Amino acid sequence: MFEISDTLESPNSAKICCARGRHLTLCQRTDWEITVAHIDLVTGAICDLYPLERYSFDFVVYDGGSRMFGIKATGLLEVASAIRCDRGGWYPWEFSEFSPDEPRLTASPVTSPVLHRGLLYLLGVDGRLAVHDDRRHEEGLVVLDKPGGFGPPGRDCGDACYLFESDEGELRAVLVGRRGTPVRVVRLDEREMEWEEVESLGGRALFTGTPATLMVETGVEWMRNRIFVPRLHSWPETIHADLVERGGELAFVPASAAAAARDGGAGEKGIWSCGLEPQQQSSEFWETIEFFHGIWVNFRN
Repeated sequence: MFEISDTLESPNSAKICCARGRHLTLCQRTDWEITVAHIDLVTGAICDLYPLERYSFDFVVYDGGSRMFGIKATGLLEVASAIRCDRGGWYPWEFSEFSPDEPRLTASPVTSPVLHRGLLYLLGVDGRLAVHDDRRHEEGLVVLDKPGGFGPPGRDCGDACYLFESDEGELRAVLVGRRGTPVRVVRLDEREMEWEEVESLGGRALFTGTPATLMVETGVEWMRNRIFVPRLHSWPETIHADLVERGGELAFVPASAAAAARDGGAGEKGIWSCGLEPQQQSSEFWETIEFFHGIWVNFRN
């Protein structure tokens, strides 16, 4: 396991909200004020957005370009947006209107909202969706009539659900069972607006269990058609490294030649994973070590 030599200095109350390529978004609280911090993981540059007093966001989403969204999902749904200015900073937050008559939705607390085809989607714990169209920002988040849930009434939706956009441009969700298994993946049929079971990952690897879920193609055979969550069978050897950019590519470079020569615990069982085939509940999941306060990052984006 690589540990970056340079660390980010942030308050203990900082919450990781979003990762988009090399950019990380934190929401940090101090006394009565919260500030969203936009961070370049390669250069270490930090840009704070306008602070907010006596307010909080449950989620923050960055579109990878010039716009940031803050979502309050406790009680009435509210959304705010901020636009990057030409000087490199950010304009103040602009809040949408909200109506107490809007349908309620209990948002899944473990997954970030997802930008999909220009719209922002918020996932409910039962599989319902709320959507925000930034072209009609004043309308805020609108709870959709369909889908009505992840499946037939009474079907167990699991203990946690994670929303993501697949590399094929589909809106999907990962449902994790109450004891770690089974793990299901569903896709949204946008014509019928219903969730459908996914039977194959098409040789891809799926990383979930954090606010960001990633699906990526891989040439590593044992990782194909596997679902990974941030739980370890044993704590691996830590190798101190630098994150460097060379020729447009990012790489972890060990800080010493001795560290580079070590195998980092090869041969030992590492991260917990499973396939989509029928799974039996197992104590193995709960015997693993869980990573807290982390997020998957795809530097290729």
